Amino acid sequence: MTTAPDHPAYRPDIDGLRAVAVISVVLFHADPDLLRGGFVGVDIFFVISGFLISSIIAGGLARGSFTYREFYRRRVRRIFPALVLVLATCLAAGWFLLLAGDYRALGWQTLGGAGFLSNLLLWREAGYFDTASEYKPLLHLWSLAIEEQFYIVWPVVLALVWRRRWRPLPVLAALAAMSFAANVLGIAEHPSATFFAPWTRAWELIAGAWLALAMQQRPEWFARGREWRSGLGAVLVLVAITATSREKAFPGWWALLPVLGAALLISAGPQARVNRVLLSHRLAVWFGHISYPLYLWHWPLLALALTANHYTPLSDPTRAGLVLLAVLLAWLTTRLLETPIRRAPQRPVTPLLAAYVAVAALAGAVVLAEGLPRRGVHDDEVRVFLDRYAKLHKFGLSDAYEERCDFYDWPTGGRKPAIDPACTAVGPGRPVYLLWGDSHAQALAHGIRRELSPGVDLAVVATSGCTPTLDDARSNATCRAGNTTARAFIERERPRRVFMAQREKHELTDWHAMARYIAAHGGQLVLLGPTPQWRPSLPVIVARDLRATASHVAEGLDGAVLETDRRLQAQLTDSPVTYVSLIKALCEGSACRARIRNDDGEPDLLVVDYGHLTPAGSVHAAREALAPWLGAPP
Repeated sequence: MTTAPDHPAYRPDIDGLRAVAVISVVLFHADPDLLRGGFVGVDIFFVISGFLISSIIAGGLARGSFTYREFYRRRVRRIFPALVLVLATCLAAGWFLLLAGDYRALGWQTLGGAGFLSNLLLWREAGYFDTASEYKPLLHLWSLAIEEQFYIVWPVVLALVWRRRWRPLPVLAALAAMSFAANVLGIAEHPSATFFAPWTRAWELIAGAWLALAMQQRPEWFARGREWRSGLGAVLVLVAITATSREKAFPGWWALLPVLGAALLISAGPQARVNRVLLSHRLAVWFGHISYPLYLWHWPLLALALTANHYTPLSDPTRAGLVLLAVLLAWLTTRLLETPIRRAPQRPVTPLLAAYVAVAALAGAVVLAEGLPRRGVHDDEVRVFLDRYAKLHKFGLSDAYEERCDFYDWPTGGRKPAIDPACTAVGPGRPVYLLWGDSHAQALAHGIRRELSPGVDLAVVATSGCTPTLDDARSNATCRAGNTTARAFIERERPRRVFMAQREKHELTDWHAMARYIAAHGGQLVLLGPTPQWRPSLPVIVARDLRATASHVAEGLDGAVLETDRRLQAQLTDSPVTYVSLIKALCEGSACRARIRNDDGEPDLLVVDYGHLTPAGSVHAAREALAPWLGAPP
């Protein structure tokens, strides 16, 4: 194998590519609508990291100078200073901003960040793009965890290849192919696992590693075509940043765009036009130098500011100011912390490890103390009120929403192989109704079951994010499973009434065809219109004045939902579809019912977020709007 220097020559264009990656991520987090695919900057980072680390390891192995001790000492000096500072700052800010439950969660996030396990913790909690994610100050450490997990395994892999004198390029290509296959095969059924698992992301780092070894061992492969590789790489990166979005099945096949783009740019070398003129520009290189601390700082600032703003969306000037603050903190961290440590004659590791352990111990204490509930932040009535509904949304809806009847697996974000048989179990000789729809149908399940005639059985097949349809050609695997199960139940059990509910996209369904299908199997379609929806959410709006007592609230009411209801009423009058307007039952003029009372007579809200009914709201809606259809059939 060809010898190589222990450390590759510095390339300013790679710092410029780092700048592209970090700026893309920061802009996406600051405003997802500004750069819809900015999150692919993480994938660019993966390629860069795989390239640089493998260049260092391979060079050391080829010269016989590689040691695991020195490799990990360098990783500690590179990773720990800024990370310890950010983790400690988040714990300090959380003391003043977070209630006990959220502070305890931050303690777990800090432990996950310190142990480089954030990706595995997030995999079990929820997806990267779910609404609750924007409140997690250390969400972004998932990518750092994947890199560090890779660094634990990768030196051993390369050392084994060197000792056995295997041909490294075919071996790395095979490993990358297996990881990529796991990614493509898993994205439809297990999107959260595929997004966060190290084995479905490893191919991105191995792509950089393969390139590093190929450029060392087969330089003739890269002697020509620099300009077209540079240009094509830039186009692929640009397309990835602008054309990818949260709605895509990512990583999957889409991740090829940023990975191939980054690899082509690196392979072109520093003298290719795009690399020389754009990526090596002084400003791009400057951002590349601060890219790591900038990545660490930007997300906690945005997430904690959102919490400090009582979960109300931040204004554009505020978000812009926070991004500038992140840039300033990144520059200060680089200049005052990272650079002095890197240039120190002794290059200390023990103090860094001690600080690291201290922060982890502090986070563990926060967890063990249940988030320290006696702090002064608990005197903030607004925060306590909002926390009540945030906790209800996250932990308190499983039974009321009949999670067991959802093909979407709430904890993992994947697809269940089956729902609980009790969801479609019916008694012999008893009339049966079916509730079919998405999470907004789930929200009605509690109220319908409470108000339903005792002589009727209710079956539920309601899958989060999945609208009922007779044609699953465009549905994902989870929605196909739910809709197939619902249709099979209709054809087998012939329910007398089929209640359908969904959040949106009513105009995409042929409701007359749906009614004919159900009627052909002895049933009646009862389409339940959308619930009132508030932006950003009803709890946030009500929290602006906790002394107010008006039962109906107009502020923040989504007019598009009211228009959808009016359109459905007009279209479905005198049709085979029985349309029940929840808006008509719950609203008066331009305001809709917001405050209600629960079974204990205590004040409650109609919805827990923007439009999902609370358990008390579900009962209220069923009583006010659905009573005529919940009795025994004639």
